[in-house]
Amino acid sequence: MARSHRSLATYLAWCLATANVFAAPSLKSCLLASVNGQTERARFSGDTGFQSDHVRPYKLNFPYDPFAIVYPIDASEVSSVVVCASKYSRKIQARSGGHDYTNKGIGGNDGAVVVDLKHINDVQVESTGVAKAGAGNRLKDVCEKLHSAGKRYMPHGSSPTVGIGGHATVGGLGLHSRLLGTSIDVMTSAEIVLANGTVVTVSKTQHPDIFWALRGAGASFGIVTNFYFQTYSEPAEVVNFAFTVSSEDPAQLSNAFKAYHEITTDKLLDPRFSSVAIIGKGSVIISGVFLGTEAGYKALNFDSRIPGITERNIVAGLSWMGHMNRTFDSISNIFPDQSYFYAKDTAIGYSSLPSNDSIDSVFEHLQNSDSGSKSWFVLVDLYGGAVNDVSSDATAFPHRNLAYFFALYAQTESETSQTAHEFADKAVLIYQGSQPEKYLSYAGYTNLRIKGSAQRKYWGSNLARLEKIKSQVDPKDIFSTPQGVKPLVK
Repeated sequence: MARSHRSLATYLAWCLATANVFAAPSLKSCLLASVNGQTERARFSGDTGFQSDHVRPYKLNFPYDPFAIVYPIDASEVSSVVVCASKYSRKIQARSGGHDYTNKGIGGNDGAVVVDLKHINDVQVESTGVAKAGAGNRLKDVCEKLHSAGKRYMPHGSSPTVGIGGHATVGGLGLHSRLLGTSIDVMTSAEIVLANGTVVTVSKTQHPDIFWALRGAGASFGIVTNFYFQTYSEPAEVVNFAFTVSSEDPAQLSNAFKAYHEITTDKLLDPRFSSVAIIGKGSVIISGVFLGTEAGYKALNFDSRIPGITERNIVAGLSWMGHMNRTFDSISNIFPDQSYFYAKDTAIGYSSLPSNDSIDSVFEHLQNSDSGSKSWFVLVDLYGGAVNDVSSDATAFPHRNLAYFFALYAQTESETSQTAHEFADKAVLIYQGSQPEKYLSYAGYTNLRIKGSAQRKYWGSNLARLEKIKSQVDPKDIFSTPQGVKPLVK
């Protein structure tokens, strides 16, 4: 009997091994066929230059090894790739720009099939002002193409190489969101490939549940190939500004930031004004934009209310593209294409603003503690305005009482140290008044160190509806990442 059991076990092991041996070549053949056999558009783990030329992990802390990276040219090919991955029980994720803090754009784990959308990059503007934008465009591409198509613009972020595909399915926040809302707020419809390979158009009237879900949690529900956005005429004139407060005294830096904080958390602040505060070692830099004239900016009396300014730079009369090129260039200098780093964020609502004591304490910590990193900075991105004109359950994006995001980045030469992790985590905890349970995080700043339900942190009370929709359209979790929306367990 024992011998019989051993024989059965040996046979089953052989069957499993045989299945694995034949599954990979079969999946490989299927993926190649999905792009008409063009080997340059389907690359596989083990190929020469696969990691350096095709995977290119944004965050070097997570050097995942996908099974394949496929480069489709349209929704039909994306559909074929999805069908292949599903047939062979492989997880699949889209990559637009690849800027992700847990590398979910390359699967978020080893062995995934990655759909790189770089060839789906058309932008066309209709007479109504609605723009069709391929999901493979980077934000700078979208900006330049809209300008060329009739001097149009839309709200989006400021990092030039971020992909619109990921950006517009997680939130789409940027410097102009206070005036126009987020990218998802101006989205009128989208073309999306579902887990069964079906290509559908979603909008408020077509597949409205899927349209609701993709506006804030899109990576868990399908692969968007084309977006449709309402665009607007470019502002005739723009003012850029930047002010620096430099000091070795944490109290002086804190006083400057508290003054800035009081001004920018006023709900009546002109929505044409937007800014970001960058807190670093020995400095606070406040930069931003006013979508209007120099006289309109001066009427705000902004910089005269910030104490201790050591450098001032105001550039008025800029064209739209002059402003955007300056913005893109400044962000490019902050974020490298690849690096080791840790980021910790918290969403700050108008109902949960930090006390002055918390601000003082966080500056004391930031300026005097060991960061465990080669460099660090905090971005305080101002929102409010039109972002909050939408209800928290109108889309999957829950941050509709939002004043700003507070996000700390610690960059290291190699693997991020425990000291760097603790430095960032403690800073955010201090800022939250040691009450982290009261605060949400942005799903665009994924963080594997979040304790408890990361999904609850990202989507708040919208999670239950997301899980229900996920169970209907992707019950096998084909579009899977470690912290994505999961189907309900039956």
